[in-house]
Amino acid sequence: MMLPALENIPHSPQDWLYFAWNHRDSHDRIRAAIQAKYNVILNDYQVEPISPDDFNLFLQNNQALHSDMNAVLKLQSSDLQDVNLKDNNQLVSWIKLHWFEHNTAEQALQI
Repeated sequence: MMLPALENIPHSPQDWLYFAWNHRDSHDRIRAAIQAKYNVILNDYQVEPISPDDFNLFLQNNQALHSDMNAVLKLQSSDLQDVNLKDNNQLVSWIKLHWFEHNTAEQALQI
């Protein structure tokens, strides 16, 4: 389980690399479990690496991944796209909300 890594607040480029790798791993496991359990193949949107110069592309692709998985799992989806990740308060709130969605999906799929 890589979810504890998604609770850490990334500040440095190295932190973001660590976050991105673990984030990608979680989405890969979620998509594979959805395919196995529901026979639904979800699109794989690029969320790694994360360019610190273009958080918007990451946020768009990440939102698509979350919207797709939450629709199949019938889980509430949050707006994870409307955030300024360079603002520390918004970053902290986003990390918590984002982690919660991953945790809920993984629990629903028992992975």
